[in-house]
Amino acid sequence: MRVARKVSMRVFVLVLFLAVCSLSANASSLPKDMLGSWASELSACGEQASELGMTIETKTVLFYEHGFDIKKLTKLKDGSLKASGFSVADDGRAKGTLTLKQLSADTIVVGDQTYYRCKGKS
Repeated sequence: MRVARKVSMRVFVLVLFLAVCSLSANASSLPKDMLGSWASELSACGEQASELGMTIETKTVLFYEHGFDIKKLTKLKDGSLKASGFSVADDGRAKGTLTLKQLSADTIVVGDQTYYRCKGKS
């Protein structure tokens, strides 16, 4: 009976470990519904290199002259995602965080800025 209990416990711990590993492996990719082209003003959606635009990829958030490379995502209590990683610009790379919260299918807040989905461009 003791041996069976130890084996069961080891199997349970192994399954739990594998489940946690699979969750953390996916945790560095942003959800599909966040991906695509966004702009802080919809009129900027048609401009190729607008300072108001942003593109969200699975592991990267690209702004006009800089980007954010995501290494880890944490879901916060309010439903937003805290991305930990590196801000990359012409002057180098710095460790940092970025918060993203999708308010609707077409509205997202990144940091303190609200962006709107660019239709037909993703």
